Amino acid sequence: MKNAKVDLYLCGVKGYAAAQVIVNSYLKHIGSVVIAPDTGTVDDPIEKISQLFESNGVKVSSKDPAKVSELALAIGWKKLINSGYEQVVVLHDSLLPKYRGWNPLLTALINGDSRIGSTALIASSDVDAGPIIAQEAKSIKYPMPLENAMSIINMLNEKLLKKVFSQVSSKGKVVGKPQNHKSATYSLWRDEKDFDIDWNLPAEIVLRHIHASSYPYVGARSVLSGEEVRIFDGKISKENPRIVNRTPGKIWKITNGVPVVVCGKGLIELTKVSGNSGRSVLPVTKLRQRFE
Repeated sequence: MKNAKVDLYLCGVKGYAAAQVIVNSYLKHIGSVVIAPDTGTVDDPIEKISQLFESNGVKVSSKDPAKVSELALAIGWKKLINSGYEQVVVLHDSLLPKYRGWNPLLTALINGDSRIGSTALIASSDVDAGPIIAQEAKSIKYPMPLENAMSIINMLNEKLLKKVFSQVSSKGKVVGKPQNHKSATYSLWRDEKDFDIDWNLPAEIVLRHIHASSYPYVGARSVLSGEEVRIFDGKISKENPRIVNRTPGKIWKITNGVPVVVCGKGLIELTKVSGNSGRSVLPVTKLRQRFE
């Protein structure tokens, strides 16, 4: 059926970015909007999403609509969706079949992937295994803070939305091509413990972990002299002394208040560190401390 209606399921920064594109270009296709809070992040845009659609005459709810449209489109969504739809389209921030599952962008950034991307797919009973409608990708260089990577994903999602709504407008449905299931890899769910820094890792990986845990997340976690701290930024030290009794997490030196910390390989300078109150713990003045 041509000109089929689409119900949106939106959450978080990616959901809000997509909402702005949809309101500007594809509003006539929208039936209703379902929203959910993005737990574990700061500055959740849930109210902005709601206001954006309600100000344009679209009903917004935290529950599935009583009467569903023909299609559903999920962006940033983390829950199961009503099975009453003819098709459910998902924008998944990886280049499927790589990184099916949870938090694929964070996994790609921590792994140091040279390309990140997003996939529009038709949902199936298996996790992120449905037919691929379209994909968009971009090469990246490190350091790559999460906020910058998400901006790239939002830009790619805008291109995917154009392709999805083009099919919806002309065909009343979407079509895709089967994935190569033999090439599938998976990304596990993350919880608060996954923000903990493993100082035994090389400095390059520690820095990628820090950046992947940064805004809009609450920061990579460690403990300094008994106090929990959140680390948001740093850089690889150009120094590489031969430390024979290497103890990852110990402060090697302090440069202008910035601690230089020993990693499993290399050193890292921590340039943005906050305590529980949100206040910066820099400048650091005491050398004999360790991050744990």
